Amino acid sequence: MFPCLTRDEVFRIETRRLWLRWPRLEDAAVMAPWIGLPEVATMTSTFKVGMTVAEVAGRLEQNRASNASGKSMSFVMTPQGADDQAIGMLGVHVRPDGQLELGYHLDPAHWGQGLMTEAVRALAVQVFELAPIAKIDAGVKPANPGSIRVLEKCGFKPAGGGEHESPLYGRYLVHRYALARSKPSSLLAAQQRFGVVPPVHALCGLV
Repeated sequence: MFPCLTRDEVFRIETRRLWLRWPRLEDAAVMAPWIGLPEVATMTSTFKVGMTVAEVAGRLEQNRASNASGKSMSFVMTPQGADDQAIGMLGVHVRPDGQLELGYHLDPAHWGQGLMTEAVRALAVQVFELAPIAKIDAGVKPANPGSIRVLEKCGFKPAGGGEHESPLYGRYLVHRYALARSKPSSLLAAQQRFGVVPPVHALCGLV
């Protein structure tokens, strides 16, 4: 799904206040105290309450492997000037149906500052620039108004709802949102210009 320039941990996204970089295994010790909190974990599908450092490291290793395969663009959020302080995580992942699903988590100590909105906006710009997709999907629990506000501020529109089956939390209701592409990708346009078949996104050096 994603081109080779995103499949190396050198790839980063910079925002006004943040760096979005590849997860590192050493991030687990910083993330475990907050990512396993009930108010964070229970708003996800696959993170459990009270995750250990080893369990978080295992998830980060999976994310790195998915990034390297081109199936995900998954990042840890760090403040500018504090590259070792993993205060959040976000990414898009290819679902079995070929669509992209957005997910994100933020340390409650940093809620209410607009950081996740800033990060999601920047990630969406890169996804639409680099991936051959028409929209980004996201699902959120109705009891998670903070995440709903993030999606709405980033331009996501309601797209129905339904039940979601979680391996940890069973079946529950989710509201669905979607962000549609608003302009063509210059990377894909360059690939077409140089005669590269559009689905071949593993090629680099065209722009």
